[in-house]
Amino acid sequence: MNKELFSFIRAIGEPKRMLILNHLKKECCVGELWKRLGMAQNLTSHHLRVLKQAKLIKSEKRGLKVVYELNQENINKNLKILEGYLKK
Repeated sequence: MNKELFSFIRAIGEPKRMLILNHLKKECCVGELWKRLGMAQNLTSHHLRVLKQAKLIKSEKRGLKVVYELNQENINKNLKILEGYLKK
């Protein structure tokens, strides 16, 4: 398996990160996320960092805020690779 796929699997293996991914179906900033999820801001930021390193989300700076959204193209790519491994 490749390194990117391991990173993907590790990132989605954490329930809080799956919650974040679910909330990022619509783009939002870290402040909105931690309030919606009831998580500490630093913990939310940590999970966002892991998701971004795994290329599951992308971010864009807009003024003073950083807005996050799903990286659907990369999510689909990794799901397809994972499916290929599981079918072997």
